[in-house]
Amino acid sequence: MLYYFALLSIIMSFLIAMYNWKVQKNALYIGGILVILSTYALSHYFSDPSQSDFSLALFYGTLSPLWLLPGPLLYFYFRSVIHPDKIWNSWKDLLHFIPSMIHLANITPYLLSPFSYKLFVAHAIHQDLNNIQVFNINAFYSFQFAFLSRPIHLIVYLVWCSILFFRQKNWESQKMRIWLISFIICLFLTTSAYLAVAFQLFQTSFQINLIDTNPVYLSSGIAYIFLPVALILFFPEVIYGLPQVQNEPKTEKLPLNPVEFASYEDLTRKIEYYLKTEKPYLNSSFELADVAIALGASQKQISFACKHILNQKFTDLRTHLRVTHAKELLQKGIAENLTVDAIGSNSGFKSRSTFYEAFKSETGMTPSQYLESL
Repeated sequence: MLYYFALLSIIMSFLIAMYNWKVQKNALYIGGILVILSTYALSHYFSDPSQSDFSLALFYGTLSPLWLLPGPLLYFYFRSVIHPDKIWNSWKDLLHFIPSMIHLANITPYLLSPFSYKLFVAHAIHQDLNNIQVFNINAFYSFQFAFLSRPIHLIVYLVWCSILFFRQKNWESQKMRIWLISFIICLFLTTSAYLAVAFQLFQTSFQINLIDTNPVYLSSGIAYIFLPVALILFFPEVIYGLPQVQNEPKTEKLPLNPVEFASYEDLTRKIEYYLKTEKPYLNSSFELADVAIALGASQKQISFACKHILNQKFTDLRTHLRVTHAKELLQKGIAENLTVDAIGSNSGFKSRSTFYEAFKSETGMTPSQYLESL
């Protein structure tokens, strides 16, 4: 079963990368994490004595440098969600790949060894799993260090990303917030279980049947399987970048009575005057109900006037006004005294991510890129 779910995860990850990298580039990070975890699952699967020596010889150790990459990819993903303009920050991001490069150099002698030797090692492992420790493919350090460094490395990044998550106070999208929590929990369960089983195995002899029946290991497998399933069923907007559906009061049918229509035109003028003079949209908690209270009208009437007279939904109108205000501040050179994030906050946006998403959607550029264009 693990074999099929690993293949499903790999296929889905490539589909994510293929169809979404132009729309939502951070989907590449999710795809990369799932592919790498899947290759580790396949390596475990091929270590079973029932599998061929050839399959294990192809997988054993070959992909191990990749297994130190989920941590950096996870960090890049969380950073890009919180700061949309930081899909890739600078050359300093390359520092996160140093552990993987060290391990690549560590196993290079084994990678360059004849395939006949790899078949010999694979056959020995199938005969007795404890031969993993006998035939150490690492040039610089022990098998135990290589085995334990991977989960510890990922746990460090999980803690780091958890700190980033809890520091972000305002989440415009609750669905994204729930997804990030689920993502952290699933990866934490999987990694912790792997680490627990590793410590247990180092105290006794390796037995593949004991690993597969270990309840902690099984629970981590369930958590791992949950990730691609959850993405497909519950969080499609995470991988496809679908817009969040925002609930607004239902509007009544277009009035045919000229007197009624004239009254809505008058209400629309009041709305425009109120928004222009008071600028209530600069308050991050500004809602449709605030306009209704200020003008002594119902929310349905305000929503109707926006949709049918101004030809914009209230939420779109509010976003447009906020982006326009932010553009004016940038054009006036306010960025010399305020950060771009502060300009977004002063324009009524609750979070940096919401500001960047709305600004880019309307102008085709991030606020930083717009500032550079000026």
